[in-house]
Amino acid sequence: MSRNATDERPAEGPVKKPGALRYKLLTLCVSTIVFLLIGEAIFRLAGIRGIYLETRIDTVIGKNGASTQRAPHGFVPFATKRTKYDTDPRDYFDPGGTIDHSFNSVGWRSEEHSLEKPPGTYRILALGDSYTFGQGVRREHLCVERLEALLNGKSFKERVETINAGISAYNTINERDLLAQKGVHYDPDLVIVHFVPNDIEDKARGDGPRIVFNRNYSNTYIKSDTLSDYSYLWSWARQRILKYFRGQAYIDECLDLFHQNSEKWLSCRAALKDIRRICLSREIKLFVAIYPFFYNLDGDYPFQPIHDLVTEFCTQSEVPVLDLKPFYEEYNGPELWVHPTDQHPNNEAHEIAARAIADFLFDHAGEFGLE
Repeated sequence: MSRNATDERPAEGPVKKPGALRYKLLTLCVSTIVFLLIGEAIFRLAGIRGIYLETRIDTVIGKNGASTQRAPHGFVPFATKRTKYDTDPRDYFDPGGTIDHSFNSVGWRSEEHSLEKPPGTYRILALGDSYTFGQGVRREHLCVERLEALLNGKSFKERVETINAGISAYNTINERDLLAQKGVHYDPDLVIVHFVPNDIEDKARGDGPRIVFNRNYSNTYIKSDTLSDYSYLWSWARQRILKYFRGQAYIDECLDLFHQNSEKWLSCRAALKDIRRICLSREIKLFVAIYPFFYNLDGDYPFQPIHDLVTEFCTQSEVPVLDLKPFYEEYNGPELWVHPTDQHPNNEAHEIAARAIADFLFDHAGEFGLE
C-alpha cells in the first residue's frame, strides 16, 4: 500500500533554476533600454520633442505714473495692460510679442461712453469675462466692437452703440452686480450676457478648479521638467500624457459642477434670474450667447451638456439664447487660440461670434426693438 501511494504520486515538473529567471529579467531590461535608446535616437534625428514656451507676462502701466488701483467693477482707469507672449506664430502682436489692452475712465476696455444715451441710439451693454474683454486681441477686432459695425451695416432706424463691460475672471454673479451697480446707469436697450462654461466658478478669487485650460495647461505640460531637458522622447511623451489626463480631469470637474442641484449651478441660475429681473424692471431686452471652450470642436466636444443645460434654463426663463458652438464646428480649437500658451479666442474666433450674434439679432429685430 505504501508502495502504491508512492507510485501514484504525480511526477514533479522540472525545477526552474534561479538563474533562468534572472536571465529573462535581464533580457527584458536590456531590450527595453535598447528600444528606448532607438526611440530616443529616432526622435533626435527627426527633431521631435516637447515644445516648451514661456507663459504670458502681464504688466499694468498707469497713465502718466497715475495710480494702478482698480475701479469698482472695472480695471485701472486710463491704464494699459501690456501682455508679452514668448512667440508670435500668427504674426499678430506688436514687436516683441506684445499687445496692449487700454481702459477708459471707468476701467472698461471700450471707448468713452456718456451715461446719458445720445438721441437716436440703440445701446447694447455686453457682460462677460476675459472672452468678452478680449485677452490678446486688438480692440477693433473684438466681438463687441465688430458687432457694432455689423449692426450699423444693417438698415436699422437707430445707430447701434456697444459698450464692452467684460471683466477678466468675472462669473455670472459678478456680472449681475456690475449690471445692477454700474451698467443700468448707461440706459442700455439690450444686455448681452456672454456665457462661458466656467462662469459658474468663483474665478475672481481663484477658488475651485480652473476649467479654462489656459492656467492649468501652462502649469503642467508647457513647463519642462529635468528629464525633458535631456530626453526628446520623454519630453514629447510627457506633454501628451499630462495633456490627456489633466485635461480629462478638468472636464470631469467642470461637468460635476453643473449637476442640477449643485450649489454653484444654483447660484449661477439665481444670478441669471436676477439679471432678467433687473432688465425687466427697466424694460431692457436680454440675450444670452454661449461660447464654447476651443477644444475638440469638430469631434466629441465634451462640454456640450453644459451648453444644453444653460440653453434649457434660458428657454424656460423666456430669455433668448444662442449657442455659438455650431458656428465653430469647422475648427478643432487650437487654430482659434490667441497663442499656444493662451487658449482665449483670437481675432478670427471673435469675428465668427460677432457675425453669428449680429445675424441672430437681425433675424429677431422686432423682438429686440431694433426695427
